[in-house]
Amino acid sequence: MTNFIIRRLLLAIPTLLGVTILTFVLIHIAPGGPAFAIAGEKATPAQIAQVTHELGLDRPWPEQYAVWLGNLVHGDLGFSYIKQTPVLELIAQRLPQTLILMGTALLVSILLAIPLGVYQASRHRSGFDRTASVFVFIAWSMPTFWFGTILIALFAVGLRWFPVGGLQTIDTTAFDWPSRIAHLIMPAATLAIVSVAGWSRYIRGSMIEQLREDYARTAVAKGLPGRVVLFRHVLRNALIPFITLLGGTVPALFGGAVITEQIFAYPGMGQLFWQSAVDRDYATLLGMTVITALLVILGNLLADVMYGVVDPRVRYD
Repeated sequence: MTNFIIRRLLLAIPTLLGVTILTFVLIHIAPGGPAFAIAGEKATPAQIAQVTHELGLDRPWPEQYAVWLGNLVHGDLGFSYIKQTPVLELIAQRLPQTLILMGTALLVSILLAIPLGVYQASRHRSGFDRTASVFVFIAWSMPTFWFGTILIALFAVGLRWFPVGGLQTIDTTAFDWPSRIAHLIMPAATLAIVSVAGWSRYIRGSMIEQLREDYARTAVAKGLPGRVVLFRHVLRNALIPFITLLGGTVPALFGGAVITEQIFAYPGMGQLFWQSAVDRDYATLLGMTVITALLVILGNLLADVMYGVVDPRVRYD
């Protein structure tokens, strides 16, 4: 297992390099740049050229990338000239909030999607299965920003059960857990709704397929209770392909967090990414790309390790 993890981490290095090179090129061919944001809208071409030279952005791209990569090897993600703060410090301030949001959404999605998918499969083609499928397809087709806006209008503005947005109550200076949980519920629900809908359909289909296998029919013919067949034999095999889906969910969750955090003014990585893209803050965008790529690689590695836990036939030699 240890050798397998080390090999996977070594193979992740060229993947990470490819992601950073692609991101670096895409950022630099985009119109505008940090020099325009720093110099201001009324700056002359000469002033913009001077700021560009001071930032080193007039150097060849390979040279800029080599300098950035050398700093990255030493743990330096660069300096945000827009926010006048080291990128590592910016990410350290925002990353915990996003990890809490994504972790809560992931936990809620798993706790709702698996029971729903299993129950639908066990009641295949029943009235509950058909009704649940309709609601699942509706939830699946809803854009994240639209669902978040509906939650705000219903539960924040109408019923006043939850705050509209933010991290915690503005007039509270100390760390306030109840306030933070109240502020977290609607963003996490918004981020989780699409995953619940998609995953429950996936688990339902996988469960139905496994229930038709010979081993499941044999277990039923032997007189085992339906609940034992369902949860002890069928569910374990049905979850194996789901783990692959779960391992690759980090990019989708982060993409959803960018929109969700904007809707609820939630100060996380998604909101920072949006602001950095608007400001053409190259250093922050590159730093966040590295962190996000690392999270994706670790998520896929965790999924591969979980294979061995769920399926004893998997060997890592």
